[in-house]
Amino acid sequence: MYCLKNKYLYLLLSTLATVWSCRKDVEEFRPYTPTQEDLSQLFWQVPDASSHTVFPFGGSIPDTTLTTASGVRVFLADTENLFADDAGTPVPCSTCPDLKIEINTVLDKGDMISRGVLTTEHPDARILESAGIVEVRVTCNGQALELLPDRYIKVQIPADEVKNNMEVFTGSLDVSQQWAGWTSTGTEAFWAEWLLPGNGAQQSGYELILDRLGWNSCARPLPGSSSSFCVQLPEQFTALNARVYLVFENLPAVVELKGTDNSSAFCYPEAPVGYPIRVVTIGKTGGQYWLSSTFTEIGTNVDMSQTPHPVEENNLLNFLTKL
Repeated sequence: MYCLKNKYLYLLLSTLATVWSCRKDVEEFRPYTPTQEDLSQLFWQVPDASSHTVFPFGGSIPDTTLTTASGVRVFLADTENLFADDAGTPVPCSTCPDLKIEINTVLDKGDMISRGVLTTEHPDARILESAGIVEVRVTCNGQALELLPDRYIKVQIPADEVKNNMEVFTGSLDVSQQWAGWTSTGTEAFWAEWLLPGNGAQQSGYELILDRLGWNSCARPLPGSSSSFCVQLPEQFTALNARVYLVFENLPAVVELKGTDNSSAFCYPEAPVGYPIRVVTIGKTGGQYWLSSTFTEIGTNVDMSQTPHPVEENNLLNFLTKL
């Protein structure tokens, strides 16, 4: 009887072992440690200090022109009837003892990446050529202000070459208050000329009429047909720890390809065909930064591979600064 029980036990264990040995391997995705916050903190080191200007005021402000180090000019008029709080209540400047006007300027492609204000139209995903991006923020005693309805500020952006068909785009946020892209206001960007202080030289550029504060851009859509553009990275890179950009050559335009947390493919759906670009991948795994930069041209249904290489933090910052 004892031997019979041992025999049955042996047969059961043998059957289980056979079933287990025939079981197919199951590949389980193990997500890599998220490092996007580290990348964001690194990017904030890229903009030059001169791209951020704070103008402090206390009490009444006469009609005035604010000029930044980059030559952007912001015109303020009738400031007693210009601003409101988030409830829509008018806030005359004379009632605010601590009024601050902050101006951020983005005039190169490295700044576009670092500040996250890339040249993508929302919601159509068309790519824009930007002649200048400006953020104007106004606070009273630390509280954010907006423009009153039917009021506006005038902004002038210098340009070496003034182009046709430029218009005003305003920055858009999605439902989670994350950057979504640029939305056309339907307002034309005008050509302008003005004299520079000191030497009296003539400066050309664009004049924007803005009916809202925050991020605004002087831009136009890139013409031509478009197609998908995808980049395949090694498997250790996903949307958790890498970012991929199309940086246009000879044009102020940068867009980010989108990936997912469980895939190493990054894609953009509406890349305009025929433009020379640089494909830039930036990532971080553990304490190591990674970088790759490849020159190519946008074709039809592109699906290319790219392998980032280790890079020191200072070298990565230098690369972004010179884009």
